[in-house]
This record gives sequence, structure tokens and C-alpha cells, in this order.
Amino acid sequence: MIEDTLVLHYHDVAVRKSDLFTLAPGQWLNDTMIEFHMEFLERTFVPKDAKLMFLRPGMVHLITFAEGDVNDLISALPQDMDQHAAIFIPINDGDPYKANSGTHWSLMVYVRAINSFYYYDTLKFNNLREAEYTSKRIQPLLKQTDNPQFIPSSTPQQVNGSDCGVSVIAMIDYILHQLLFSRGNKEPVQYNKIMILDAKNLSTPQQVRDNINGMIERLQQRASSSNKS
Repeated sequence: MIEDTLVLHYHDVAVRKSDLFTLAPGQWLNDTMIEFHMEFLERTFVPKDAKLMFLRPGMVHLITFAEGDVNDLISALPQDMDQHAAIFIPINDGDPYKANSGTHWSLMVYVRAINSFYYYDTLKFNNLREAEYTSKRIQPLLKQTDNPQFIPSSTPQQVNGSDCGVSVIAMIDYILHQLLFSRGNKEPVQYNKIMILDAKNLSTPQQVRDNINGMIERLQQRASSSNKS
């Protein structure tokens, strides 16, 4: 058996050789690579005062499938979920009782200003049921008076069975850019416009794979240089 060696330890994320393999063309992106990208965005790209949250895949799984009242999980969840302007939520169709059983990633983004969940799916709303259920589980943590609106949104479709995860990352990057760009506008933000996706504005699956590989290589080089100095 080939040893699954550690490739990079980036803050709270450990990337191993098997995780890196999921960046190859035709491979299905795993939880770790989505978690790594979210960690990278939080630490290098998103201003701390932007109040944007990236729920890691494992945290979404916990909220969605833990038994009982979701408020009992508060000590294990990120703090102040009710204080964030937007929350990025990756959705997976995996069986809660079977490890690595999922076959599709999609994305949900909660926007507090209009109390709405936007749902994006590159495979004909394959995960719609899972997304709706997750939104209902998250709802009590948002501490809103009214029930949030759930908005299935038009999404560019993937052309194969393996690009759902990298498509989710492309959508996260674009929506994040839109939300950050809208900060400080004197006019009210028109979310019905800035949350719309157009394929021409999204990175291609191969661009996403290459970008993440490049990030990891640069971070490896930086870590190596720090260890030598």
C-alpha cells in the first residue's frame, strides 16, 4: 500500500497525497480540498470586518444530520452565525451513515440582509432536497424572526460527472467577489442581480484545479523556506 503522506499542513487543514490526487482532471473533489480552499480564502482574501462565513463540509454534515435540537450543537459550531452578512454552505448528497458515499457537490449561500438562501446546483438541482433540509436545520442558528426564503437559482451546468466540486469552488469565488465588491456602496445592494451566475464569469474546472495546485505548491515552498531559515 502506498503511504498517504502529508503534503501540506495549512492552519487547521492537513492535505495529504490522496487529497491532492482529487485535483487531477476527471477526479471528484473531496471534502479536504473544499475545506482547504475555504481556509485559504478566509486567511488571505476576506477582510475580517466583512462578516462572511465559510461553513466547512464537516460542519455542514454535523448541522444537517446530528440528532436532536440543533441549538444543542452551539458549543461545537462557529461562533455568532447570526452575526454574519453571508454564509457559504457546501451541500453533499452523501448517506449520513456511510463514509465517502456522496456523489455530488452543490452550493447554498445565506444572505442575511434579505434573509434568503440562494441554492446553486450544476446538475439539474440534484441536491435540492438535501439543501432544503440543511437550510431548515440552520434556520434556528440564524435567530431571524421570519422564516428565510429558499431560492433555487439558475446555474451553469457541468458537462461531466466529476466537476461538481471544482464548480462549487468557482461559484464561491465569484459570489465572494460580488459580495466584497458591493461593500460600501451608498445604494442598496441589488442581490437579485449580484447573486446571478453566468458561465462566462466563472473560472473553468481546469482553471480551478490548476489554481489550487498552484496555491499548494507556493505554500509548500514557503513552508520549506521557513524551515530552512
